[in-house]
Amino acid sequence: MMVVCPIFLYAVTLLNIALYSRNMGRPTMISEMYYGMGRSLLLPCLLVALALSFLPTMLALGGQQWLAFLTCMGLAFVGAAPAYLSEGERSVHKGAAIVSAFAGTLWCLTMEPCVVGVAALMAIIATLTDRRCWLFWCEICTMTAVLATVVIKTLAS
Repeated sequence: MMVVCPIFLYAVTLLNIALYSRNMGRPTMISEMYYGMGRSLLLPCLLVALALSFLPTMLALGGQQWLAFLTCMGLAFVGAAPAYLSEGERSVHKGAAIVSAFAGTLWCLTMEPCVVGVAALMAIIATLTDRRCWLFWCEICTMTAVLATVVIKTLAS
């Protein structure tokens, strides 16, 4: 039951990304939407909420809990410091994004390695067909891998 909220927030985040892409064009990275939406706090709030909703579920599933923690806290810091072009937030935003992506991938590898393989294949195909937005596709595939791992492990328990 704990997985309903993360799934819902993930779906809302994807809907927000899809609507933005339809209206403004596909961003080169998800964080670009902050500026494209006129510095709206919608996306940063969604990222923080998404991170905080995943944390208890990921911790309850076990595995390398420190990686689950770093994944979620990294994403929360990305949302908390959305102005990556600002000198004051750039290092926090980029550092948190890197930590979250690597920790999330490693957490998935310890829980469901095949999910990472499928996500990596999807990212490769997407980036080969849309090289301009390679980072965007890697971000989407990483977030999807974490969600898929959470769903698979929740259903298996």
